[in-house]
Amino acid sequence: MRIRFVHALTNAVSAATVAVIMAATAAPAVAQQAPEPTEYPFSYLSGVRAQAADPGSAPPGTNDPTCRSDRNPVVLLHGFVSNSTLTWQALAPLLRNHGYCVFTFDYGRADFSSTLGGITPVEPSAIEFALFVDDVLAGIGADKIDLIGHSEGGTMPFHFLTRLGGADKVGRYIGIAPLYRGTSQWGLAGLIGDLYSSPAGQVLTDVCGACRDMVSGSAFLAELDPHGDAAPGVQFTNIMTRYDQNATPYTTGVLEGRNVSNIVVQDLCSQDYSDHYQLTYSPTTAHIVLGALDANYTATPMCSPSLPILGVLGS
Repeated sequence: MRIRFVHALTNAVSAATVAVIMAATAAPAVAQQAPEPTEYPFSYLSGVRAQAADPGSAPPGTNDPTCRSDRNPVVLLHGFVSNSTLTWQALAPLLRNHGYCVFTFDYGRADFSSTLGGITPVEPSAIEFALFVDDVLAGIGADKIDLIGHSEGGTMPFHFLTRLGGADKVGRYIGIAPLYRGTSQWGLAGLIGDLYSSPAGQVLTDVCGACRDMVSGSAFLAELDPHGDAAPGVQFTNIMTRYDQNATPYTTGVLEGRNVSNIVVQDLCSQDYSDHYQLTYSPTTAHIVLGALDANYTATPMCSPSLPILGVLGS
């Protein structure tokens, strides 16, 4: 039986993508300007092209062990059936150019998935991530990271915060289209849950454990019980789009708590039609991210049309 959840995401990433590593040896000067639509590749297709050219390669400006900054290092986490190559071709170099040391972590690869991750069960991925955070902090000599995660990558780290001692190691937590309460997948969540509870459940888990964990009503999400008060020392920012076709309803990305900001991109730019995949390539998202990371960021963004998948035309 076809599972729409897997099918929709797999179709979106099947064109595959990658790019070149842009390494630098010293933190650049901090720029106080909003990202212009023509400055960075604000189109999900740039990730597809990068993956096609060099599958699984690091996005520009990332994973430089010599980078030093007075800011927290930023760790980027991709989402379901994806990788850093597909997801961070715009935000990674933008953050580097604003003075951040940027690191990517690809998690949850299955034996059959090549460079694509976010597929295996979520809890083991959170354990892998916890070890990666310790390596980053030790390598760069920092006390905390700032975290930016897309989709599953915006959900999985909450387990790290509340179950693996991560709350003391994270300053800012930015979720882009996170699924704190999972996805309804347009009403198919119950069917997917039934399939994983059936005699075929173990076989399905071996193929795609995250498919089970990320749907509404899963045992993982019930245990997650997300709320800002669970990590009161962390500043949460959640970025959502009304045109999300995978994190459904899009309000699954809303987190309650005094230390939480929930932002829908269309409330800032009515011309932003970004869908689930384009959201990490939206100039509106980039502006929100820069403000969430730096309270002194005061630049005024431009509201540019951003189409699903295609993004900002000409970027």
